[in-house]
This record gives sequence, structure tokens and C-alpha cells, in this order.
Amino acid sequence: MLADFWTGGLIGFREALEATLIVVIFMLILKKSERPELVNSIWKGVGLGIVASIITAVLFRFIIGGFAENEAWFEGMLMIASSVLIAIVVFHLIKHHSKSELEKLAEDAISDHDGGAKSLSVIAFLSVWREGSETVVFMSAGTETNWALLGLIIGISAAVFIGWLIQSRGAKINVKKLFTATTLLLIFVGGGLAAHGVHELQEDSIGLIPVIKDEIWDVNPEWDGIGDAPALHDKGLIGGLMRAIIGWNGNPSMLEFFTWAAYLSVMGFFYKRDTDAHTPAEESEALN
Repeated sequence: MLADFWTGGLIGFREALEATLIVVIFMLILKKSERPELVNSIWKGVGLGIVASIITAVLFRFIIGGFAENEAWFEGMLMIASSVLIAIVVFHLIKHHSKSELEKLAEDAISDHDGGAKSLSVIAFLSVWREGSETVVFMSAGTETNWALLGLIIGISAAVFIGWLIQSRGAKINVKKLFTATTLLLIFVGGGLAAHGVHELQEDSIGLIPVIKDEIWDVNPEWDGIGDAPALHDKGLIGGLMRAIIGWNGNPSMLEFFTWAAYLSVMGFFYKRDTDAHTPAEESEALN
């Protein structure tokens, strides 16, 4: 329960935060440039992006339903694909536009009297749709319980609230720390998805990936599968939360563990190497 809530909240907050900050930066630039007539163009793009994200979720749900008879195979492939997508997202964040680049993009659109409104609308639309589509994939690969959906809604709401504080109240938010913390947590989510995907593809009904060694340790408390799992079990309250946060598994196979460790090692290396390059965190320079 708590683990699903955490996973949904983190995904919702992290994905919504970037799109929210892009919109906020554009709003602040329009306010500074005294071009309020272009604000509606941004909101139009945001609205279309939300609608497109909902359509994407519905279509994706139909796709998942079509693979119900091969659930373990499909979930395994989806989890591994999602972990790769998370890696791409993180590298995208590392190489993301700085605030100055976003300002130039917006100012170019504002100075274009013929196509400026359309350009801003398209940028807002693509930003929201991209983050919404990524959220759909991550949630489908992770969990779809009601607690996860509740966490997703609260996470998105928190990101939007932060954007509102910055845009209308002039609040000083340390965006750099938010991006750093949530990006690192997202890497752990990706590692957990990759390992869990390997587990699904090692199931006896599939056997796509060899097991080699079934369990390299088993520290899960005994549980007959009836009722709630013990708190320290990786399906229990505490163990489940650790599974959501860092990809913990109480009884991993050898390949599960090495997949998890390799994912974190590779992502950690590239993230550390590129943190000196400009990142979305640079946007905090003018938002603080």
C-alpha cells in the first residue's frame, strides 16, 4: 500500500515538475515582456497536452489488455523497456535546456508576431504530452493499484502547486535540490524495474532468461501468502517501501541482483560524470 503510494507519487511529481517549470518560465517571460495576450496560447497547449496524455493512457490500456494471456511475458518486457526509458529520461534531464536557452526559445516566439502564439502553444503541448506519456508507461510497468493512482494525483498536484507558488507568489523554491533528489530516486526506480523485469522473464511459464541461481539470499520473513505480508517482507509495509525506493528484493535470483547492481552502477557513473554539465537544475538560478 505505502510502497505503491510512494511509487505513484514520485513518478507523478517528477514527470509533472519539468513540464510545470517550462510553463512557469514562459509565463514569467510573457509577464516581463508585457505580452499577456499570448498566455492563452500556452494554456491551450497545456490543455491539448493533457487531453493527448489521457488518450495515450486509454490506448496503452487497450494494448495491455490485449496481452492479458501472456501477462508475465508482457510485464517483464514492459518493465525492462521502462527502465531503459527512465535512463533516457535521466540523460535527457542532464542535457536539458538551461533556463537561458528556454528564455531565448520563448523570446524568439514572442518576437514572431505571426507565428509566436502557435509556437508557444506547440511547445507547451509537447512538454505536457511527453511527460504524460512517460508517466503512462512508468505507471503501467510499476503498479496500477488505487494507492498508486492516489500517489500519482498527489505528486502531480504537488508539482503544479510549486509552479503556482513560483509564478504567482514569487516563492523561492530550491529547484536544484528537488531535481537532484528526485532524479536520483528515479534511477533507483529504474534499477528496480529492470531487476523485476528479469524476474518476470525467468518465470517457469516463460523461461526466456535462464535462472542460473534461484536465490542468492532469502531474508524475507516466512509468509503463507494469506492476508497481509509481514512488515519486513519485500511485499510488506516496510520491505515494500524499500522495494519501491531502492528496488530492494528479499530473495533475488543471481541475475536479478546483478541487473539491479549493473543498472545503478552504469547510471551512477554517467550521472556523476555529467552533473557538471548544465542540467534543468540551472533553471533554479532565476527561480530562487
